[in-house]
Amino acid sequence: MSKRVLLSGATGLIGGELMLLLAARGVYSTAVVRAADANQARDRLLDRLQKSVLWKPEFAEMVSAEAGDVIEPNFGLSTEVLQSADVILHSAASTSFKPGAGVYPINIKAAEQFSGILKALKPSQRGFFVGTAAVTTEPRGVITEDMPFAGYANDYIRSKRDAETLLRAKGSPFVSLRPGIVLSRGIDDAKLARNMLWSIPVMAELGDVPLDPLGKLDFAPVDFIASAFAEMLLKEELRYDCYHVSTGEDSVTFAALAEELKAGMPGIGKMVMRGRDFVPAPKFARQRWMFEALQPYLPFLTADAVFSNARLRSEIGAAAVAPAPSSYLGELLATFSLSDAVRQMYTP
Repeated sequence: MSKRVLLSGATGLIGGELMLLLAARGVYSTAVVRAADANQARDRLLDRLQKSVLWKPEFAEMVSAEAGDVIEPNFGLSTEVLQSADVILHSAASTSFKPGAGVYPINIKAAEQFSGILKALKPSQRGFFVGTAAVTTEPRGVITEDMPFAGYANDYIRSKRDAETLLRAKGSPFVSLRPGIVLSRGIDDAKLARNMLWSIPVMAELGDVPLDPLGKLDFAPVDFIASAFAEMLLKEELRYDCYHVSTGEDSVTFAALAEELKAGMPGIGKMVMRGRDFVPAPKFARQRWMFEALQPYLPFLTADAVFSNARLRSEIGAAAVAPAPSSYLGELLATFSLSDAVRQMYTP
């Protein structure tokens, strides 16, 4: 049976790749895009999609855009548009890690509006919410979806915790998809590429860093994440209402990661992992600046949390197995310089 997907967040990292992967499978999708009118909405959407290596001109016929805003009732969409979709995915979010960026109120307001959409769904429609696996990062080790929220929380993480709590309290059924750290493989856009990847050359330059060599980091490329999303959205039945979309138990240690990167990034040999409780004492202004740039990311880098994807594997099998970092990480790191990394990290 053919499906039509309606989603928010299509001009962002995961949503744009998801639309392209759906188009490749012959699935039509519609994006709600913040814009003055439908023409501007479509222009913004196509501008994002064309930045991806997955883009093909024929996909233009498989995607459409509606002008709207996720903080408005029904996302600013007509009843006809909402009822035309078999699946509605709320992926849009303000993702800045910068304090005072206004992330929390935006994301909570959007969740409130999505709760109204969920309440009005027909029995044949299904709703999905994109959270983040980082809502739970404690205790250290393997994290499962049924564990309570715990661990570090900046405004973004806090908004995801409270948004999911709000939606569950409203009582309408939906499925939460929680990705781990997402890397922007295949997208030619510096803003979308801003993520933890920038921390690697910065830490290599700093030398002594507060990492546990046996600690693990759960990350995956966006095309894998979006592909898993597509599988879940198109599946007729799901056993659970919450899934980690992650590398899971296959996540590598920092020591193994550094070893894999040595060949293409010799500078990583300067990095000495002193343990998560180590407090660096930068001696020079440049080092202090770089360490300051690293601060918003350290709680995630030192969490040593692996987000079990056993549920995901039970649903989609081999499609839940993330690619090995050695198959793509070196190529991604080669696309930017140390100065690029520091500049991007300093404006999280």
